Amino acid sequence: MPRSPQLDHRSLEETNAAIRSFLAERRDRVLTRTEREAYERLRSQWLAAQRRRPGGEAR
Repeated sequence: MPRSPQLDHRSLEETNAAIRSFLAERRDRVLTRTEREAYERLRSQWLAAQRRRPGGEAR
């Protein structure tokens, strides 16, 4: 079963690294529904971290 990333208060850099690692582990194949949901949670976490940065409204 794929790891399920949790929303927390990781830094932007930590979240970016988690996304890269998550996708690297699944390279060259389509994500399952569960994996896609996990990716979307990581992406939401990244956006939240971006917004917490000084002057950091996500584009």
